[in-house]
Amino acid sequence: MSQVPVLIVGGGITGLAAAWELQQRGIAYVLLESADRLGGKIITERADGFVIEGGADSFLTQKPWAWQLCRDAGFADQFIGTNDAHRNVYVLRGGRLHPFPRGMRLIVPLDEAGLRESDLLSDAGKQRMLDEPTIPPRLMSDPIMGVTNDESMAAFVERRFGKEALDVFGDSLLAGIHVADPAYLSIAATFPNYVQLERTYGSVIRGMQQTVNSAARDPDAPPTAFVSFKNGMQTLIESLAARLTGDVRTGWRVTHIAADRTVTAVHTESGAQATFKPDAVILSTQAGIAAKLLNGLAAPSVTERLSYFETVSSGTVSLGFRTDQLNHDLDGFGFVIPRSEPTRIRACTWSSTKLAGRAPDGYALLRVFVGGSGREADVALPDDQLIALARADLRQIMGIDAAPVISRIFRWRDANPQYAVGHIERIAQLNELCPLWLTLAGCNYDGVGIPDCVRQGRTAAQHAVTMLFAETQNFEGQRKL
Repeated sequence: MSQVPVLIVGGGITGLAAAWELQQRGIAYVLLESADRLGGKIITERADGFVIEGGADSFLTQKPWAWQLCRDAGFADQFIGTNDAHRNVYVLRGGRLHPFPRGMRLIVPLDEAGLRESDLLSDAGKQRMLDEPTIPPRLMSDPIMGVTNDESMAAFVERRFGKEALDVFGDSLLAGIHVADPAYLSIAATFPNYVQLERTYGSVIRGMQQTVNSAARDPDAPPTAFVSFKNGMQTLIESLAARLTGDVRTGWRVTHIAADRTVTAVHTESGAQATFKPDAVILSTQAGIAAKLLNGLAAPSVTERLSYFETVSSGTVSLGFRTDQLNHDLDGFGFVIPRSEPTRIRACTWSSTKLAGRAPDGYALLRVFVGGSGREADVALPDDQLIALARADLRQIMGIDAAPVISRIFRWRDANPQYAVGHIERIAQLNELCPLWLTLAGCNYDGVGIPDCVRQGRTAAQHAVTMLFAETQNFEGQRKL
């Protein structure tokens, strides 16, 4: 049985960030990843001059944790920004692509003229959005009326901005990030800043107007809102992994975590077994896997509560074309699609416009998103049918009849967390039930994007260090996540 201060289960970006933080603090660790590669949903394929992403193609710099990690680890010089000279985004409405209204910050209109110029909404729908500052804020707790501290994304957007705004923007953009039904998602867990603006200023528009220009920008932050890497997002994984000096093992699947901190694992190819007795465990797997690993833990309600967290499946279909065979300008980052439109695809990124170097000269790369809530069956289609589905919708929307010169499909089964109403309360209850030596981290819990996962990984490592120090000093630390 191997003694180790900290055992990290899961080699996605959350687990790697935890390993980096422990390494910076001089704490030994073992990281076990069941797959034969690190990175989880961050994967890049480089083929015939194309750079094709399987998962995220970039990350948000407004949340600083990811770019700060890259800076701290010494590879921020590999960043590339998005092509903001062509940052237009379109919304499919009535079968046509319409430019996203000027001055919109996701769902929030900050330029009245820009919204009124748009033909995405009716005049009444536009006015209803602009009237948002006159809508009284929601009471945070009213037992008589049955109001709780949380509400669905759909309820929040419709209450603040109106039904049309929900149908056109809320469904395609806000819920689209989570490939989810907005009536199911928690607004407090997915867009807590909107909730805070309503609480503080009584209005999302008014609050954003007062804060958007006053927020101090970190002078070290990258210049664009999103950044990636010249050779694709896998650079993040490869560069970080290359700087880890601890015991990092791929192809090792953890099978059980006992109440006495005994962790058993098996090698996926040889069948060899290993047993560890760490002082702290960071569990960065999907919640469903975590529930199985912790089955039989001293607090069985931990596994019960982990089973509450739902996921959906999604996929991407990347298609490369000769630019001289396209009769549609790729003058933007792509388009999103409200569920009311009769399409099978959910969105499309014009990858070679958004980021430099994604296609060789004379070619373009498009990435289509499929699956998600209500459309998961599409993810299971055979490759040829899924490519045909994507091409049919692109033909209808963009008039693309050309055959692709390259195609790649990535499927992410049960990999998209669905933050249901009450998610934050459930996480708090779960953390209270976990023993102090166990920390849960990753996209199932406190943010699905790369920056949030990095933050969770480093915070989990800090918590583990606190627990180690508490044990050596013979006192009990208080859990703080």
